[in-house]
Amino acid sequence: MRHKYKFIGGLIIVSVLIGISFSLEKTRVKNTSSPAFSAGINENIKKAFLDVWQQYKELHSYGFDVIQNNLGSSTMQAQPVINLSDIFGKNRQYKLDVAEKVLDSDDLYIADLPENVLRGWFAHELGHIVDYENHSNAGMIAYGIRYVLSDKYKREREHEADSIAIRHGFRKDVIAAKKYILENDFISPAYQDQIKKYYMTIRGAELCPDELVPVLPKVEI
Repeated sequence: MRHKYKFIGGLIIVSVLIGISFSLEKTRVKNTSSPAFSAGINENIKKAFLDVWQQYKELHSYGFDVIQNNLGSSTMQAQPVINLSDIFGKNRQYKLDVAEKVLDSDDLYIADLPENVLRGWFAHELGHIVDYENHSNAGMIAYGIRYVLSDKYKREREHEADSIAIRHGFRKDVIAAKKYILENDFISPAYQDQIKKYYMTIRGAELCPDELVPVLPKVEI
């Protein structure tokens, strides 16, 4: 019974996310350049994001918005912006919502984070978007449901986002972001536990290959 309610909750969450993305398709930041930033966004955030954006050239053909929002359950959230009329296609834009403060913190403003920590965080989020590129719009619905319902799948996707960031040249920044979160007394223990549970470890980031490693088929002898 608990799994049933969890599944229903997942469907509701995904439906809400898609609805939000659809509404933002109509009211996105009006700017001919990409990425576009919401009005008044801090220059430190803008600079760090643009430093990372330059290395993600495969995303440059998309409309992309960076929006500072009040986020209740995360510090940053990368999402596709899907037009429901093209739900079975793949035409989309992307957006990155950035909270004003680190999750569960009253004093840690995103704009005040060290530049390398910001770069590592942004590199991870753009890693998610590169991962989204492997899925159609309809496939993103299944992605969202599995992410909500399966701890194993969520862990795989978070590790892949870190791996993509490292392959784009941000190993040191990703490690800096992890150390900042895990070793900072101002970060809540609950948030640190979440990072430990789902995200690549510092040692894992140190050892992660900086290029794609082919998966060899199993050979029985």
